[in-house]
Amino acid sequence: MPAAGTSVVLAVILACCMILALPPLAGAQDDETSLVQEANRLTYQILDLRARREKALKEGDAVRAELEDLDRRIAAGQEEMDALERELSRAREAYRESLRRLYMQGDISELEVILESRELDEMWRDVDYLDRMAGLHLQVLEDLKDKLYSCQVKERDLREYRERRERLAEALDAEALEQRIQMLESRLSEINTRLRELRASRPPSSPPQTSAAPSTWKLPPPGKLLDRVPVMPPLSDFERTGIVFSGYTTFYGPEWHGKPTSSGVIYNMYDYTCAHRTLPFGTWLLVTYQGRQVIVQVNNRGPFVPGRVLDLSWAAAQSIGLSGVKWTEFEIIVPRGG
Repeated sequence: MPAAGTSVVLAVILACCMILALPPLAGAQDDETSLVQEANRLTYQILDLRARREKALKEGDAVRAELEDLDRRIAAGQEEMDALERELSRAREAYRESLRRLYMQGDISELEVILESRELDEMWRDVDYLDRMAGLHLQVLEDLKDKLYSCQVKERDLREYRERRERLAEALDAEALEQRIQMLESRLSEINTRLRELRASRPPSSPPQTSAAPSTWKLPPPGKLLDRVPVMPPLSDFERTGIVFSGYTTFYGPEWHGKPTSSGVIYNMYDYTCAHRTLPFGTWLLVTYQGRQVIVQVNNRGPFVPGRVLDLSWAAAQSIGLSGVKWTEFEIIVPRGG
């Protein structure tokens, strides 16, 4: 009995040790998912910044030259307003001086006319006559005021436009954009290194299998949408059209597995299919990435993330080594004899 008891204890201890030695799969998977999401987010940001940097390199010099021209026009407008202010001041002084001269000369004939007026309305007509004597000065003053106001409006509009162009120039600062790109790329490199470490430490396992897939391939009629594409069709069964597209491509997997696609076909991550925003359902594509190729059929709509043009199934992406967001080329192909 003691020997048997000892064996049981040793067995329990050994089992506990084996359990403790197992890696924390759930935690590792959560970490990996978070890292993949952050890597995708950083990738999109880097793509956007690169596009903005290219725009900055093309348009930045022109915008800066425009800002310099606007500065010159604003300065010229300010000088013109200063000159109008001085001219307006001189015109006011000339108007006041003409009134003083009239008073100093003692010419009161106009006042006599006013005093001899019997009716109040006649008196105001005479006052109006006196005002018209200085009409030339008043007209000059009004003209100068109108010119000054027009200059002020023009200068305000120029400054507002310059502020908008200056904000654009800041957005087109290629050097600042390059610094942000380098910072994000450094962070993305750290995440990718961490992902490789996590995947290397994870025990090998095969993805969960679904219903058994037929291993044979039968050439379908052109344009026919298949319920399943469980194996990659041979390229010899297709004719190439020469209609080639390119763009950023990614894949979608377990989160969509078993759900209906836009075409009504149930998405299977182990099939050779893809999503495109406009190509007809049933279209066949030859996708090329870093020299590796895969044939897929369009059975879904997407991707709907800005900057992407194609979403591959998990199996299709795995077959060409595509992960994350990568640039691919894809050509429309048609079944032979169609």
